[in-house]
Amino acid sequence: MEHKEAETTELPERTKSSNDAIEAQVSSEKAKPTKASKSAKAPKTAKEPKPQPVKKEKAPNVPAAPADPDSMFKEGFLKSVFNEKSSERVITRFPPEPNGFLHIGHSKAIAINFGFARYHSGVCYLRFDDTNPGAEEGKYFTAIEDIIQWLGFTPYKVTYSSDNFDKLYELAEFLIRKDGAYVCHCTDTEIKLQRGGERGTAGPRYACPHRDRPPEESLTEFRAMRDGKYKPREAFLRMKQDITDGNPQMWDLAAYRIMEKEHHRTGDKWRIYPTYDFTHCLCDSFEDISHSLCTTEFQLSRVSYVWLCDAVEIYKPMQRE
Repeated sequence: MEHKEAETTELPERTKSSNDAIEAQVSSEKAKPTKASKSAKAPKTAKEPKPQPVKKEKAPNVPAAPADPDSMFKEGFLKSVFNEKSSERVITRFPPEPNGFLHIGHSKAIAINFGFARYHSGVCYLRFDDTNPGAEEGKYFTAIEDIIQWLGFTPYKVTYSSDNFDKLYELAEFLIRKDGAYVCHCTDTEIKLQRGGERGTAGPRYACPHRDRPPEESLTEFRAMRDGKYKPREAFLRMKQDITDGNPQMWDLAAYRIMEKEHHRTGDKWRIYPTYDFTHCLCDSFEDISHSLCTTEFQLSRVSYVWLCDAVEIYKPMQRE
């Protein structure tokens, strides 16, 4: 029996190539990065901690320097007032109307008038402006004096506007004779219209029809007011100022009015009483006041204050607000 030689069988070329391709694919897949390694991020750098704010050390409790009660007289407005009129002797006054209890605003006026005089080695009067007997009561006089003492001040003297009623009346007659005042019989409504009405809405200002009456006639009428011929509000003594001035305090202010009231100090001697606008500056002059210190509400009154002192030809104190 004839034996055949064993045949060596080789893989077909196609099969060998396929194996090579498979191995190459496996090697390629191994070389590829995994999905996890592709998406991996670098680790975050740790944040440095924020510096803690440095606590400020509290200042030691040092007692505050004591307030200087005279500082308002050493500088500013009140210093300039004294420099404007540096009198050898400072004389001031606090002139309340005794028709009510004092309020907080009065304490400022008290401190300024009494303090200004004390700082400059002067004196300060307490003068009660008692020209309206219909509104004044004894309890107000007492309460006002108590408050001034409580605030630490002592008046040089306690005086009253009524101390000067006779002198004030004489100056009123003097002013009439100089043709500086006249007796007016207008109603309140008529006087308001003469001054332009409410806030000037009634038209231009104009003079009272009694303004040009002769001084002798006004003097007779003024004495008739004093002697009881007229009832309250039937006649007034008005100062002949300047109705064209832009300042309402120059629009022929009243100087005297009729009041059928008994006065707490003069009894029933008088039926006519001077107004504040007539009394204030004249009593300042009688007491030789060097500095008439007022609150700002009296700023417009300075013009009439000066006008009246000049009109009756007496010493003129310096008013400042």
